Amino acid sequence: MSRKKFSVVIPFFQRKTGLLIQAVQSALGQDVDADIELVIVDDGSPISAESELKDVLRTHKDQIVLVKQRNAGCYPASNTALEHVRPDTDFVAFLDSDDVWTKDHLRHALFALTNGYEFYFSDFYQLNQTVSAFNRAKRINVADHKKIHPTEPIHSFDADMVNQIISGNILGTSTVVYSYNKFRDIRYRTEFVHTGGEYILWLQLALGTSKIAFGALPECTYGGGVNIYSDLGWGTDKYLTIASDEIRYRKWIAANLKLSAKQRSALNRKIHEKRVHFSQGVLHNAFHRNINMKLLSRHLKIDPRTFFVLPVVPGMIVLNRFRRAAPSHP
Repeated sequence: MSRKKFSVVIPFFQRKTGLLIQAVQSALGQDVDADIELVIVDDGSPISAESELKDVLRTHKDQIVLVKQRNAGCYPASNTALEHVRPDTDFVAFLDSDDVWTKDHLRHALFALTNGYEFYFSDFYQLNQTVSAFNRAKRINVADHKKIHPTEPIHSFDADMVNQIISGNILGTSTVVYSYNKFRDIRYRTEFVHTGGEYILWLQLALGTSKIAFGALPECTYGGGVNIYSDLGWGTDKYLTIASDEIRYRKWIAANLKLSAKQRSALNRKIHEKRVHFSQGVLHNAFHRNINMKLLSRHLKIDPRTFFVLPVVPGMIVLNRFRRAAPSHP
């Protein structure tokens, strides 16, 4: 078997020094019998990738492609990286610039992707967590999925990944690896800014193949760099903006991807849930006399149906409080 090659896509925009070098070292330090090339896109970062990687660019210059561009956002930066992936690449892996892989991540991915699978992911640790994402969310039971390696914790994913993403996602961007030959033209949709682009890309992968494998143990730890969900709380426009975007990308999925009746039903439930969340945020802001009319006008164009939910939400809140206060009966 010819020696395989991974291209690692790393979009970079950070305000804190020392994060990128840790991510890069974790990628270059993989315990895998394969070639590794990093494609790093400096997306107009306040701290330049070049300054962060001064020594590594000298010692590993043949393994690093560094591209600089004006700030465009994570999805366009990732697409720029994908445009610079070389034709001789076998597999593409994603790594956010503040995340760190365990040494076996690409070795496990290589095993799966050279044994008939086309899409690989693993468990991971979210920011500041000591319990892994799989175990925290309890959305996947590893025992339900066949083990495909005699000694390593690598399993086939024996369920419907489209259902999984829509109803209870278990994927983390920095654990995803896929066959470049199978998905050479896949890209992020750049009309989504805050969230949604990754879910659509994962769904496109899942709709394109059922040959999916995963690592049952954490192979990545998320870092504390720039994060769209930081400072996300009640009374903030950011909360409403992201809730609006979550409705928007799910409506795009419903309109543009081929889904089963069951999948469409699960998606519609999620859309309704997000409409309620958006409405609750609006009511909270109204109570505190902090209404951003420009944001509401924008959302009205995205999803007019939210405003049919809005009048019902106060009653839902009162009913939920009544249920919590009611004494339970044996």
